Amino acid sequence: MRVAVTRKRVKNLNLRVVPPDGAVHLSVPLGTPESAVRELLQRRLEWIDRHRQRMLELPRPAYRQYVSGETVYLLGERRTLRFVHTARRGPLAPADEGEIVVHVPLGAAREVRAKAVGRWLRQEAKSEFRAEVSRWEPRLGVKVEQLGVKRMKSRWGTCNPAAKRIWLNRALVERPRCCLEYVVVHELAHLLVPDHSPAFWAVVERHLPHWRAAKRELAQHPLWLDDAD
Repeated sequence: MRVAVTRKRVKNLNLRVVPPDGAVHLSVPLGTPESAVRELLQRRLEWIDRHRQRMLELPRPAYRQYVSGETVYLLGERRTLRFVHTARRGPLAPADEGEIVVHVPLGAAREVRAKAVGRWLRQEAKSEFRAEVSRWEPRLGVKVEQLGVKRMKSRWGTCNPAAKRIWLNRALVERPRCCLEYVVVHELAHLLVPDHSPAFWAVVERHLPHWRAAKRELAQHPLWLDDAD
């Protein structure tokens, strides 16, 4: 089993199994001896195998051609793509709630169509993420100084408690709303408790009692990146 080990300025060892193929990543504090790394991996071998197997068994999404009639999801709700050939860029207001109308040049390649859909999804993500964070800030008694949206290969969100900065994965805008809610509460809770100690989970539990169900739901929608990300 190959393990990607990164040594950096962190306090704790952090072990992750990363989609889509179950790659094993381990970040360790600078100066951690090789023996400690091997001891951790040996001790967590059963956990690693279990998570790798679960990840490999997850269904993989169909390859999108980005043509009219294909489906994308907005907060878990199905939307049908319709491409209109025009010199203008970007999507129109949908003709109905179940449709996304996207402007692309005549003869646009798949990559161009994918990027056009990606721009629309990113725009929606910025709006939905900001609204969700604003809804939860006063409930947790925190204030985010910077909220960003970016492409991430293995994380749904990250938080820098010192800078009060949060990044959310653009792919979240396609997952059910309960998944976005869970990730937002999770990252905001880090502004109060920076680690994953029992105190942290107590904050999450107090504000989002159904967080376990939301986390399971998110696990059923694995993180896949495509041309629209």
